[in-house]
Amino acid sequence: MLVYDIEIIKAIRPKNGQMESSVQYCEGWHDHANMGVSVICAYDYDSDRYHVFCADNFNAFAMLAAKSKPLIGFNSVNFDDQVVHHVGLLVATEYDLLIQLWRAAGLGPKFEYPSHLGFGLDATAKANQIGGKTGTGELAPINWQRGKIGNVIDYCLEDVRLTKRLIDRVLRLGILQDPRFPDQVLTLPRP
Repeated sequence: MLVYDIEIIKAIRPKNGQMESSVQYCEGWHDHANMGVSVICAYDYDSDRYHVFCADNFNAFAMLAAKSKPLIGFNSVNFDDQVVHHVGLLVATEYDLLIQLWRAAGLGPKFEYPSHLGFGLDATAKANQIGGKTGTGELAPINWQRGKIGNVIDYCLEDVRLTKRLIDRVLRLGILQDPRFPDQVLTLPRP
């Protein structure tokens, strides 16, 4: 099994419309073709090892993903997979933890407002007592453009670690606490 996450190069336009002149932006969360990929981080269950991939070794990620089944992510079917396809990496997530959470809650596999709110990685990790995110996806591309490369890699690795810990719990117990109602559990299929 391989758990992965990406960060993008171009920032998402702020809702308030106030863009910084020194920052490059894409058109929004659905502009996958123009986001670019700054870093891909992964955890390989076979080798019990974390990996970092940048533009100079993206192909190494594609090769690792091709031999690791299943490929696992959090919101990767609707986001990460779409973005990496536009930089020439043809990967397909087989187990998307976010989609599995939605299904366990009786919801469909595509985001719909407002029913699908409240299932983010930070909320899910906190509801399951494994910590929280160390930043936001909106800030990562700005940090990357400002040369804070280590900060972005650290943030991406932490998202992979949180996802891995949630997957470990699903593997062990078959359940996660519902991030919207932490006193309730959701039964999920094991990857």
